[in-house]
Amino acid sequence: MYTGRFGVLLVLALLVSCESINNALSDVNSSPPSPVNSPEGKESRAQAKNDQIRRNAGQAPLDSMSPKWNKETVDTTAGVEYLTDSERQVIIEINMARTDPAEYARSFLVPLRSYYRRTLLQYPGEIAILTHEGIRALDECIEELQVTKPLSSLSPKKGLTLAARDHARDQAITGAAGHAGSDNSTPIERISRYGKWDISAGENIDYGNGDARRIVTSLLIDDGVTSRGHRINLLNGAFKFVGVSVGAHDVYRYMCVMDFAGSYQ
Repeated sequence: MYTGRFGVLLVLALLVSCESINNALSDVNSSPPSPVNSPEGKESRAQAKNDQIRRNAGQAPLDSMSPKWNKETVDTTAGVEYLTDSERQVIIEINMARTDPAEYARSFLVPLRSYYRRTLLQYPGEIAILTHEGIRALDECIEELQVTKPLSSLSPKKGLTLAARDHARDQAITGAAGHAGSDNSTPIERISRYGKWDISAGENIDYGNGDARRIVTSLLIDDGVTSRGHRINLLNGAFKFVGVSVGAHDVYRYMCVMDFAGSYQ
């Protein structure tokens, strides 16, 4: 089954949990923030903001990659011209976590422990983030990644990318959150606009984070999400393909949509 839940990580970061599905997809009611009315010119402003975010994408994972990772293995985006820099970075970051979960935990999650004070998470020089679970969710994630066997890298698919961009562009204009489009489309309907999926499919959405590592680590930790649905998707061995879109959001400033599939034509 496909489920949608909301776990608020901080004022500017709301994570939408989505579990993978096997040949079926159905929505579960959720309670996102109320959509923001779209004043005249809002669409063009949202597009301009999206363009700026893509130009000023966050840290490049390859620049901070441990020799433990093989660039050719994790960078499945090489030569794919339809991807933006930020989309490439997120896919590379996902593949780093999938291909060596234990090393990813050691390199990028264990260091976060020093930033926690009870339920507050404070990155150096930044405003403290109020979490639901505090360090417990981080430690649970670290433990799971330490025992998770390496998985195959995900390869980008244009149709999945277009589906992710549709939803990111829609919510940049409306200010809404969640998996339902303003046209009431579901993730499976958006994915099916551009191709045919099989085996399994799913969607993750992250709100409030602007760079690849923050996006992926936040979804892996999955603070406040009982099902850990984001983490399940990122570490789902049935998934082989992904589409990613990083863009602006009126309420949460940034958003990232990831659409996954086991097979996609």
